[in-house]
Amino acid sequence: MASICIVGGTGMLGASLVPSLRDLGHKVVCFSRKSKDGEAMTVDYSNNDSLERALDACKPSFVINLAALTNVDECEKNPHLAYSANVRIVERLSSWIRKNKSCHLIQISTDHIYDGSGPHVEDKIKIVNYYGFSKYSGELAASLVPSTILRTNFFGKSDCPSRKSFSDWAFDSLLNGERMNVFTDVQFSPLSLKSLVGYINLVISNPISGTFNLGSRDGFSKAKFVFTLAKYFGFSTENVSCTSFKNLGLIAPRPADMRMDCSKFELAYNDLQLPTLENQIISIKGDYINEIG
Repeated sequence: MASICIVGGTGMLGASLVPSLRDLGHKVVCFSRKSKDGEAMTVDYSNNDSLERALDACKPSFVINLAALTNVDECEKNPHLAYSANVRIVERLSSWIRKNKSCHLIQISTDHIYDGSGPHVEDKIKIVNYYGFSKYSGELAASLVPSTILRTNFFGKSDCPSRKSFSDWAFDSLLNGERMNVFTDVQFSPLSLKSLVGYINLVISNPISGTFNLGSRDGFSKAKFVFTLAKYFGFSTENVSCTSFKNLGLIAPRPADMRMDCSKFELAYNDLQLPTLENQIISIKGDYINEIG
């Protein structure tokens, strides 16, 4: 079993990843800027000495970096904050790993670095906002050491009290009959949280260095996602309206097509077959069933 340090382990992905890896027998230590009830080791990421001391104490064989500023408009308004959160932390982690050569970095990146007609392969990036630029810059820092960089997107029932996923929002709105505007012109190919956690564990068991798209085999619009979820959960869609994300007047430009070609990951990991997005939506139904009543 591996010794793993998860940086930013108290967010949405960390809330699912940490207990799952522990259940599998891995020794997991969480780092967080702020920790409640001892759920994680409090570490000041902006202080290189603080981060190095914490890593020296843990001596992990893997570092999984989940720390990031993911608010797209906030990154656009405050690029220095985006750099600090999405690049500088990775630079510090890479610096420590260069000194401790037995450690492998798993860097969680984003599908936000793609636009244009998808599905996109790894070397065909098109960055349209500062969030995407900062995450790609973080990838470059990670690539200087032994690392697996996973470009991904995810949904599913969040175990993080302070964060809701896209499917949480869709489920709650449909359950309560709230009016919803859904985008027909934003396409993506996410995985469920449970699937993503499983694939991260696969990388731990066989750490292959490189950059990989990791999502569902296909993808479709966020509007179709909501209508598909409603179909399998038995919800009415009478209050769901289709629209364009361009009508929102957002601060940062958004990519319209983030669908990913994930065949490189499938080939690297023994020709595994990633699930379809529709099957991923079906797979999360049990996580929400108690709330339907």
